[in-house]
Amino acid sequence: MGFRLSLTLSAFMAAALVQAQMSSVSTVPATGGDIQITALGHASVQLEQGGKVVLVDPVGMMADLSKAKQADLILVTDIHGDHLDPAAIAKLRKQGAPVVIPAAASDKVPGGVVMANRAIRTVAGVPITAIPAYNIRRGPKEGEFYHTKGRANGYVLTLGGKQVFLAGDTECVPAIKILKNIDAAFIPMNLPYTMPPSEAAECVKAFKPKIVFPYHFMGQKPEEFAAALKGEPIEVRVLNWYPNAK
Repeated sequence: MGFRLSLTLSAFMAAALVQAQMSSVSTVPATGGDIQITALGHASVQLEQGGKVVLVDPVGMMADLSKAKQADLILVTDIHGDHLDPAAIAKLRKQGAPVVIPAAASDKVPGGVVMANRAIRTVAGVPITAIPAYNIRRGPKEGEFYHTKGRANGYVLTLGGKQVFLAGDTECVPAIKILKNIDAAFIPMNLPYTMPPSEAAECVKAFKPKIVFPYHFMGQKPEEFAAALKGEPIEVRVLNWYPNAK
């Protein structure tokens, strides 16, 4: 399936702006140096700012970790294999670098910094808020959910005075809708596990980040997400998360 996109919209239109990038890198201006974002693959993200490297969900099976740098801080959102890879964490964390994890993953990463939903902490000098991530309607069968409430986290990080939200595996739960002053957001859209592009776009309209990156979208069309945000004062940046997809 092809995920290489060619989306062009005028920079002067009062619509969602789309950056269709053949590369996997983007930047967000911040105090003390830009935030450099590298799409490593699927849900794996690298953030660099002010000499600090933050890795989110580094997973060798789903991402090209040859692009990843040694991390000052690693964040894990959930227990599933496309988010949690203990071997990759051990390889990529600097000596003594903290790993923030939900309690459900604590046995996989000894010595991890456990954060529950809505917890607020500063770890490795980075202010972090854990945002609930779960399903509200989708599951393998009636009465069950793919992602249960209270187990997984999304995260809001403050880097260089900018707020970056990484949603993790989730539908549009109330805690996301009430977020404020988000400068850059990463939103999943894959079925049947999270949301379709149209639903993800409605979620983004609720909290209005300045920039939004669709990610974790295997099997979906992020251009549909961008089209659904047309007319919104939100910049959509589509990075190359699946370089080897056919």
